[in-house]
Amino acid sequence: MGLSFQEVQSSDLMTPLEWRDWTKPIVARDSGPRFLDGAIVQAWAGSAVRMSQPPLDHHLIVLHQGGPKRVSRRQGREVRSVNVAMHACTTVEAGNTYEWTTEGPIAFAHIYIRPERFARVIGDVYGRDPDSVGFGERIGQFDPLAAQLAIALAQEREDAPAWRMTADHYLDSLLIRLAATTTYGIDGAPPRLALTPVTVRRVRDYVLAHLADPISLDDLASIAGYSRFHFVRAFREATGYPPYSYVINQRIAHAQLLLTTTDDPVAVIAHACGFATHAQFSKKFRDVIGLSPACFRRANGWS
Repeated sequence: MGLSFQEVQSSDLMTPLEWRDWTKPIVARDSGPRFLDGAIVQAWAGSAVRMSQPPLDHHLIVLHQGGPKRVSRRQGREVRSVNVAMHACTTVEAGNTYEWTTEGPIAFAHIYIRPERFARVIGDVYGRDPDSVGFGERIGQFDPLAAQLAIALAQEREDAPAWRMTADHYLDSLLIRLAATTTYGIDGAPPRLALTPVTVRRVRDYVLAHLADPISLDDLASIAGYSRFHFVRAFREATGYPPYSYVINQRIAHAQLLLTTTDDPVAVIAHACGFATHAQFSKKFRDVIGLSPACFRRANGWS
């Protein structure tokens, strides 16, 4: 295991944004970074075959992309080499430092996690003392569910509707999956909880009152009185929808009402329903309804 939660706060550690050696040589390409609460997501390709990874103040999840490869990790005299499949994951605990060598396609997504976010999520879900749970390390281990979650998180676009809510859900689910498969000190499944009809109504009323505003998982979970993870599971069981899908559906339903009861321009309706741009709104509306907003308006007798 790496450093303790308290030791990870040391100023001797480097932040992910200070670590730039992985961008060499000059042909290296990176995207982002994209920021979440206590996390950073960044994808990159074409960097050096050999890489020195300093002790970071974040845990690191690496999603291997580009195709199969062979990855070697050196720490002192200890060397471990692994044949890594496409979309396998490597994890590094905050505070640990390694030398890495990659033979094969060099393309990765990096997901950096603040130790306190990991500790909070795992503590909430499993009812454990966060300081008793370590962030397990592995090299190129393929798990289909972890791969799907990491891919979804790496591909999620910031300009997508409900981006932050969706990305937070993917990230929490990924952390919980990794905890169940690689983290020290975790046994058993998370407890199951249920939302009462009164709680569902409170969440629904909040969503309807804030359709024009950003809505986060933290907002909804706080109203329900649950952790983010427990709220997502309980809300889906109660309504049949994950929270982010529910919010989008409510926004589209409100847009349908405005399109057929007002003369407001489509761009104004998009803003009133929480969409950043006309184009974003039109795409999501078409995905859900099957028609563009303008065609829907005409089909319902409004020119």
